Amino acid sequence: MSRRTSVLLVAAWVAMPGLALAEVELTPEKIAEIHRDEQAAKAKVNAAHGHKDPSEMTNEERAQAIQDEQAAALAVMEKHGVSDKEYSRHVAQMSLEEREAVSKAEKKLEAAAKEKAAKEAAQGKEEEPKAPEDIPIQQGISDEHPVEMESSGDSASVVEQGLPPGEQAGDEASAADSTEAPKDEAPAAPAKKKSSKRK
Repeated sequence: MSRRTSVLLVAAWVAMPGLALAEVELTPEKIAEIHRDEQAAKAKVNAAHGHKDPSEMTNEERAQAIQDEQAAALAVMEKHGVSDKEYSRHVAQMSLEEREAVSKAEKKLEAAAKEKAAKEAAQGKEEEPKAPEDIPIQQGISDEHPVEMESSGDSASVVEQGLPPGEQAGDEASAADSTEAPKDEAPAAPAKKKSSKRK
């Protein structure tokens, strides 16, 4: 092969990258895999940008998010050996029966993924039971180690001071006796009524 021919072939290969990728038959199962991987890649990019709506982003953030999403989609296409143009064209020209087959294949993939996750979770539970000495048990209540009934991981501990609710009722009755106003003082003036004007 002459040098000129090899240069023309390389130039044609660079000019049309779709021809460089091997022709892969796009079966409904393959399309479902690509779609699932594409959704996972987009979710990963969305998580990296804080799950913000585009209206909440600045122009630079929005442009970066779009570039990252496009790069992730192209990486998925390269992983499956399909050009973006070929995939888009095939999906656009699918018949109703092919679309139903793709949705069935996606449901099968989702069921298989759930089953796999359930098996891994079951194996994780079997392999890692907690020993009794790993669970801290607190005897009694103190100021150093207050008991929390409900808390979130972010919030600090809140220690309420004062008497329990049952004891407060008995103290309120005695406090009410001591706070009663003397009878020889005049009662406070009644509040003024708002004047209502018809408009």
